[in-house]
Amino acid sequence: MKHAPIFLLSATALVAGAVCASAEELVISTVAGTGSPGFAGDGGPAIEAQVNNPYGVIVSPDGDLVFCDIDNHAIRRVSRKTGTIDTIVGSGEMGYSGDGGPPLEAKANQPYEVRYHPSGDLYWVEMRNHVVRKLDARTNRVETVAGTGEAGFSGDGGPAVKAAFNQPHSIEFDQDGESLYVCDISNHRIRVVDLESGTVETWCGTGEPKATEDGAEVGPNTPLKGPRALALAPDGDLWLALREGNQVFRIDREEGRLFHVAGTGKKGFHSELRPAREALLSGPKGVAVSPDGSRVYLADTESHTIRAIHLETDPPVVTLVAGSGKRGDGPDAPDPLECAMDRPHGVGVDPVTGDLYIGDSEAHKVRKVSGLPGKPRAGLAEYPTEEFEVAGRRCKLTRPVEAAESRPWIWRCRFYGAFPSVDEALLSKGWHVAWIDVADLFGGPEAMDAFDEFHEFVTARYGVNPLPVMEGFSRGGLPAINWAIRHPDRVAGVYLDAPVLDIRSWPKSASNELWRKCLDAYGLTEADADGWIGPLARLETLARARVPIMVVAGGNDAVVPYRENAGILETRFGELGGDVSVVVKAGGGHHPHSLHDPAPVVEWAEKATGR
Repeated sequence: MKHAPIFLLSATALVAGAVCASAEELVISTVAGTGSPGFAGDGGPAIEAQVNNPYGVIVSPDGDLVFCDIDNHAIRRVSRKTGTIDTIVGSGEMGYSGDGGPPLEAKANQPYEVRYHPSGDLYWVEMRNHVVRKLDARTNRVETVAGTGEAGFSGDGGPAVKAAFNQPHSIEFDQDGESLYVCDISNHRIRVVDLESGTVETWCGTGEPKATEDGAEVGPNTPLKGPRALALAPDGDLWLALREGNQVFRIDREEGRLFHVAGTGKKGFHSELRPAREALLSGPKGVAVSPDGSRVYLADTESHTIRAIHLETDPPVVTLVAGSGKRGDGPDAPDPLECAMDRPHGVGVDPVTGDLYIGDSEAHKVRKVSGLPGKPRAGLAEYPTEEFEVAGRRCKLTRPVEAAESRPWIWRCRFYGAFPSVDEALLSKGWHVAWIDVADLFGGPEAMDAFDEFHEFVTARYGVNPLPVMEGFSRGGLPAINWAIRHPDRVAGVYLDAPVLDIRSWPKSASNELWRKCLDAYGLTEADADGWIGPLARLETLARARVPIMVVAGGNDAVVPYRENAGILETRFGELGGDVSVVVKAGGGHHPHSLHDPAPVVEWAEKATGR
């Protein structure tokens, strides 16, 4: 049985400034929108673009900001790297069409909230169409997941696509991505879609807008009053905001019960700190949880503020994070408490930095509050790195502060130091990171011979585990998987990121110079290149040796297309009975590599080395 969290600070200590939001030197800024409603600016700076009523906001697997631009009937994205904005779903026209087609040709009607499935598919809910839809990352096509397009209540026990919903507002997944929860607000229910079978059931709610008792069982006999927003916590629990009920509940997934945490049930607002159960809320319509699970953030729409429930105190308390309590637009930085907002509906948390993004809806801006709790991680450069040579080639080995007992290591096959989130996270867990320069050898025989010498040298000199995890980014995919196929008994697993696995897909299409170098690396000519037998034809060796493979790729990668490379690996390795885990980022390109939050890859790597 799960027990209540152990709170480390008293409410008195919080009042004294121990963790008060105002003592954290928070800073607010605008990251998208000029404040003038419209639909313009794609391809340029997001802060110079026009948006129109932004609602749900989330950080993508790439680390980009993705938000629902509801009155533009679109889902838009702001690049973390460049700050530019583009549209990833929606033609900009109101309607309900486009299933089976590309995302930019689909017509939507007020997409309210957006979530990424653990597999990388992008889901959103269209309130006015009464449906949930998704962008399939592998096919780059739109499809309806739940709802008929007509308002109503029907279909429990049957296919979700034949069930009627009534103004669904919020969606969330469980930790494994097996279930999709939908706040069916006008039906006063939370419904759940089994994503394997495609069927839907009522998970909680009677259909009557009545108060929920503290500790009530999750089920169709427990009433909910305006279930408006859901968020998944790091521990697997769900947090539920009741808009009409002006309360927040924690849904304990293990116990199957709802526990009242915040809100008296009466509508109101106060700027001072209060115990959470004594706090007045004013129509909360968005909820998000900090990366460490210590805080729950609320878009308290009708008070024009963002509130926080501090779970690290005993009892929990509610503080004000952003907003003056008056309707308006700014000013921005530095003090979030002096920034007026206008009916914010969405809140989303960066899973690494802890930054809080706000859909400041009727101000027509997306804002960011930085300085909140996150998951800080030491950078690659902060660890000691030794440089040396093997077989006349440059090599590096980066050491952890304290090596894990089994001395695991990850072998970066190309591009040492680029997109290092996985390497940094593993270093923090006691892994080593190693690299040898085999540029322009494309995983050919010369590269494989150099890898043989490198493996022998590194394991002997540094005493690392004889079974590394191979890490192949882009063109590094070829040497990573080729060496694993050459020596399946010497690898713990293979992590591939937007990998090149067929030289005829890349570099043949990239440039004549690279193509000639690749042919030379394999001893090929133009005449016999089509007869090249690559790793995609030799996967049986890894499947038989039970070597697991992890793949991360962009679903819209035009440089190294997923369908010509990792997509074939996913299908063939699965058919061979191989253990393959895949995250395909919906709408993602070739860059950025890796995952902004590398937890799925780190968990996979630790499991692979423990097999």
